Amino acid sequence: MSTTVTIAMLALIWGLVSAVSLPLGAVIGIWSKPTQKVTSSLMAFGGGALLFALTIELFAHSLHLSHEGHDKLIIISTMIGAVFGGLVFELLNQILNNKGAFLRKSALLKKYVSKKKTHNVKQLIESLSKVRFLQMLPAEEVVQIIPYIKTRGYSAGETIFKQGEEGRELFFIISGNVRIIRECDGEKKDIAELSSDDVFGEIALISDSPRTATVQAIDDVKLFVIQKADFDYLFRNSPALHDEGIKLMEERLNDISVKDYSFKNESAQWQKKAQSNLSKLSISVSSRDMDAEVKEHQGGGAAMAIWLGIALDGIPESLVIGMLTVAAAAANRSMSFAFIAGVFLANLPEAMSSAVTMQKQGSGFKKIFWMWMSLCIMTGAGAMIGALVFPAHPEGTLRYFISGIEGMAAGAMLTMIANTMLPEAYEHGGSAVAGLSTLIGFIAALCVKIMG
Repeated sequence: MSTTVTIAMLALIWGLVSAVSLPLGAVIGIWSKPTQKVTSSLMAFGGGALLFALTIELFAHSLHLSHEGHDKLIIISTMIGAVFGGLVFELLNQILNNKGAFLRKSALLKKYVSKKKTHNVKQLIESLSKVRFLQMLPAEEVVQIIPYIKTRGYSAGETIFKQGEEGRELFFIISGNVRIIRECDGEKKDIAELSSDDVFGEIALISDSPRTATVQAIDDVKLFVIQKADFDYLFRNSPALHDEGIKLMEERLNDISVKDYSFKNESAQWQKKAQSNLSKLSISVSSRDMDAEVKEHQGGGAAMAIWLGIALDGIPESLVIGMLTVAAAAANRSMSFAFIAGVFLANLPEAMSSAVTMQKQGSGFKKIFWMWMSLCIMTGAGAMIGALVFPAHPEGTLRYFISGIEGMAAGAMLTMIANTMLPEAYEHGGSAVAGLSTLIGFIAALCVKIMG
């Protein structure tokens, strides 16, 4: 067997060893349901070990070659490659997260839900800005109303409320269309159709008059809803709103939401002012919100996105393992156990938490296990490819190219650590657990390096 094949097989073995923690972690996660603090500590520990390994095995190696040959282009190639690798990783990560890959880590899931809720709040403010009556609420205080807004859905053809019923709610249309039907002398007549961003039922906020028309969903409709009782609370805490509301009730205005040009200008200014005060609103994300998001993404598409997300995390790792195997063989030294240990420990908690999430989505044990096993095999194959493709002693222009590739892999891994691993550890373990575990992982990798 040739030396190249031997090195490639060795890289395959090291790749499998580093990634065997993926199926192992999936089994442990499903069986033990570990606490978030445990997985966070392991995640930070692995991140610390990886940071050490990347610093010593890749960046320090490029610096050494640069000083040894008095060739600054090597380190420049590495730096450019690192930036490019980080950008490519971030772009692909965003694309996959939009498809559901954010489910692979709870910190990413929480970030996604928070972003979604913030978007909904902005959408709500835009809807609120269209109601002339609500503009009497100072824009800087509008955040007070947000916690009282609920979301509700209606199916096509479903009646939202009927003419003559007591009006106790205000509705803001997020998506879909509704039909306004008025009955007079026994004859029903469609008088209007409302769509996204329109508002109806606003008179319920300022009077106890019965509904003057029936509202029916034309297609599937999603609405923001506020109860009159909740808005009454705002009356009591906003004297200006209360006084103006009483005035409007006395004048019995029926054209509250007339949209003339001057009103549109006022609406835009009010909306802009209100959104500038969003920082005052603490948008919390509960475990119930996260569980709801997980259930919403049930199906093969999300599972595939998770698989691709983990694969994206693992591709640069596998290539680096192949490169390091070749470099170790060329220098007649042992493989970097610190890097292998870091990858192993980083993969373990990731698989533990992601497997539990997949189980919540309805995936069976066999499907979860073989998904993670396929990633383990793919990591080994990637390491073998890395060992076959990248020569041990590149010369000339090829040396700069290889340095750039090494930098790309390192940059992608550093971006992955900062983007997914450390935020996950901080989210569930807190600053103390995340910081100390990362430090311990870094020192442990240093010890392994010294002993190796």
